[in-house]
Amino acid sequence: MRPALFLFFAIYHVFFSYSQERCGTKPGQVEPFENWLSEKMAQQKRSKSERGKTTATIYEIPVVVHVIEPAEGALISLSDEQIVEQIKILTDDFRRFNDDASNTPSAFLPIAADTEIQFTLAKRDPAGNPTNGIVRKKGDRSNYNPLNFDHKSALRIISYWPPSHYLNIYVTNLAGFLGFASFPTLPLAGIDNEEEDLIFDAAYVDRRFFGVNENPTSFNSFGRTTTHEVGHYLGLRHIWGDGNCFVDDFVDDTPVADRDNDGLGLPCDFPNLDDNLVCDTDEMFQNYMDYTNDVCMNLFTTGQKDRMRTVLENAPLRIPLVTSPALEAPARFENDLAIFKTNLPFQANCSSEIIPEVEVINYWTDPITSYDVTLLINGTSIETINQTTSLDSFDVETITFPPQFIASTPSTITFEISNVNAGTDGNESNNSKSVTLTNTSSILTPYVEDFESTNTLMGDFGPTKPWEVMTAPTENPNNQALAFKAYNNTSAFDDATLFKTPIFDLTGIVSAGLVFRYAYARAPVGFRDGLAIKISRDCGATFSDTPLYLDYGDSLETATESATLFTPSGELDWKKDTISLVEAENNSNLDGIQFAFIGLNGGGNNIYLDDISVVQVVRNENDASLIGIEAPLVTCNETTSLSFDVRNVGFEAIDSIQVVYEINDSIATQTLQGEILTDKIESFSIDVPIQEGTNELTITLTEINGKPDEGPSRNSLTYVVNRDNAKDRYPLVVDFEYSNNWVIRPQTAIQLWSQDTVTSSRNIVLKANGFNQPQNGIEDWFISPELLPNEMDTAGISFKVSHAKRAGNNDRLRLLVSTDCGESFRPTPLFDAVSDSLAITDSEEEWQPESENDWKEFRVDFKRYLGLSGVRLAFVFTNGNGNNLYLDDINIGYKPETPGNPGQFTFFPNPINSVVNVCFSLPERDNVDVLIYDVSGRLVFSKKIPNALDQVYDIRVLEDFQVPSEGGFYFLKVSGNTINQTERLYIRQ
Repeated sequence: MRPALFLFFAIYHVFFSYSQERCGTKPGQVEPFENWLSEKMAQQKRSKSERGKTTATIYEIPVVVHVIEPAEGALISLSDEQIVEQIKILTDDFRRFNDDASNTPSAFLPIAADTEIQFTLAKRDPAGNPTNGIVRKKGDRSNYNPLNFDHKSALRIISYWPPSHYLNIYVTNLAGFLGFASFPTLPLAGIDNEEEDLIFDAAYVDRRFFGVNENPTSFNSFGRTTTHEVGHYLGLRHIWGDGNCFVDDFVDDTPVADRDNDGLGLPCDFPNLDDNLVCDTDEMFQNYMDYTNDVCMNLFTTGQKDRMRTVLENAPLRIPLVTSPALEAPARFENDLAIFKTNLPFQANCSSEIIPEVEVINYWTDPITSYDVTLLINGTSIETINQTTSLDSFDVETITFPPQFIASTPSTITFEISNVNAGTDGNESNNSKSVTLTNTSSILTPYVEDFESTNTLMGDFGPTKPWEVMTAPTENPNNQALAFKAYNNTSAFDDATLFKTPIFDLTGIVSAGLVFRYAYARAPVGFRDGLAIKISRDCGATFSDTPLYLDYGDSLETATESATLFTPSGELDWKKDTISLVEAENNSNLDGIQFAFIGLNGGGNNIYLDDISVVQVVRNENDASLIGIEAPLVTCNETTSLSFDVRNVGFEAIDSIQVVYEINDSIATQTLQGEILTDKIESFSIDVPIQEGTNELTITLTEINGKPDEGPSRNSLTYVVNRDNAKDRYPLVVDFEYSNNWVIRPQTAIQLWSQDTVTSSRNIVLKANGFNQPQNGIEDWFISPELLPNEMDTAGISFKVSHAKRAGNNDRLRLLVSTDCGESFRPTPLFDAVSDSLAITDSEEEWQPESENDWKEFRVDFKRYLGLSGVRLAFVFTNGNGNNLYLDDINIGYKPETPGNPGQFTFFPNPINSVVNVCFSLPERDNVDVLIYDVSGRLVFSKKIPNALDQVYDIRVLEDFQVPSEGGFYFLKVSGNTINQTERLYIRQ
């Protein structure tokens, strides 16, 4: 859809009765992405025009479906046949082979498109082995929220194939949403869809809505949730633009929509007649990118096709999909049974007794009915198991041997396959696998690994492996460190790659800590890499569900971003971190602790680790820190809610905290209850009274568990709250030539907004001082008084901006709205734009407008807030170290697309049937009478309009008097202090 007035993106949440949203995909960064895509689509069009008409390439995308069983609760019942059926539905929907294509309304048939994109389950895995494109793994929790960072990380660690060669689809129990998908990551500075897009590039579908399921919990599933999410994966937005008639999905041939059509099901009547819809178009609720029930969905449009194909042909992680080696099946060998996985402790064990276990997989097309597996220890055959079975293609089977005593280390455990189907395996290269046990007992602390001579860690290291010991300068230019080789590598590592420490006995240690140094510089174009650390308390048999440590991208970064291979240049490129290991029961039974370091490849840059040690660290018993405080910048309430986060940095669990808060000259003490485990963070909230005007609020943690806090240096924070009872009403004009009752509230000590006079015109404006402001990301708010409800039928906000962009920098301007007098502002902006779309020109010099041509006008619909109390507006400038931004002529009250030039007063239409639109553009507020007289001078209609200024009223005339059957002429008069005007009016019967 293409509205004429403006382009912006809003997030609109639609909740189902079972507390799950239909879709969690809310792509941000609208302007940079859409500018890039628009340019690429234009290039494609020009190229096609030059080549003449050609046959389009049918693109095929390989899919891997990761079925993640919950850690507890009901198992996921999902057969291979159901998965194959869903992929067929996906292809049918994209190719317009779907049986219900005949249900597309005739109005949309000319633009209903075969996208010429289809899907197939991957034919080879990242190691080059045959696959059916289905992976089944056990999860670490009962459900997963695809917007939760830790939940996505858990899925990523469990199973993941390179996103440059596979469309990863996770099917599991989802919480919060039925589906979610990563939007395409682009090679543009300033494009940050989600910080971890490359690492988590995938689609997620709730099991109940994957494939055909006519009894999920709400609407019957016919596989369209997957179709919808893959549409996002290929660059499509929701058809209603996540807003209303004035918000765009950036596709020319999809009609504007007032909102989603959540819950619309049979009989799928078209047009969708709904008195609550205000867009003057028939809604395309049949589009796969709506929220309609599956049974009503049946088309993509030509515009959506062009958009998705352009993404496939230009986005970095989408381009290689259509030439992926996964599309071509590798050679299949007769009776090919392979070692799939060894389930021994990973190269270490706490006990001299082990239970050897191995998984085998059938890579042959026909069933395997019998085979032998032999166990060898240090080359000596121990036992052979003769297995009779019926193992279909790609089935996996587990073979467990009796416990074995390991007399000494290192010892090599080997498994060998033979006599497959009573004959020879056609591919003997995958019939054997070995694991070396390096210790059978735990070691004591302190432990230090600096990589200078030997490497006591356990894992695959070397030039062809993910981890390799390399030169990585510190103060020593020849320093050796362990490098995770993610630089420019989007395909070589198929899963999370890890190494492990030895196993430790920490019994009796008062406070142990895992200490390590790391160095990382992210790539500049959105490719981010990650590091996770997990702990095992049972000698490596199992590891914690939640990582002890998990960091990605910007927050992992220790050095300036680098587009080339990063190598630390010296000590300043390194950081040190300590993870405290505090255990209950006086640290007893702590024999068997092991740590796994997991590298998460994003194809960005190398991560270096050094000086890994396990030592005793000093830690206070009762110690907490304040790490954040939130309160409104401005409110009109006598009390306000103050929220703050507390982190337990001691080794005792916290049951209570005592806080002292000081407001101006008043001091109060409060004790708050709530369990905070070591290294965990909990949020607390207190209501505090505030005075009119500026209130300086200081909060201090004083006692933990009834005892003085032992680390008071991090226990106090100060915040300023402004209680402002000023009020105003619509319509409203703020031109800064006269005083106004708006307030400026910076979020830091640096104020960016100030009134300024434009030298050339002597015009007074509001200026955001962004030129050469080095503190990136700081915000300053320009906040309105409380705007009182008004009976206007419609309204909008217009304002003018003057700004110049500096190369490589992006400032940002948002318009936010509050409906609780400033206590909170809605997260979805009314307006959100960065320098790319705000700027008139580019300039490396400090910017100031010189003429009227140096200004842009923006308009935003405001109708939905007219009748609400407690409304405040805020213009928020976010510094990007770019240039000055000027704001002027804020006008609340216009109506978009008012025909003609109204002057002070006009009306339309003329003649009218029942409603006349009366338009005002007055120099100041005025109480106006709208009067209608017949030709004899008799008054037949009157209406008072208080505070008229700059708005449109819809006046229903025929409800108030009887018009002759043939219609008639009347006189419309508008009278007030600033206006007295009469116009001729014809009213039809």
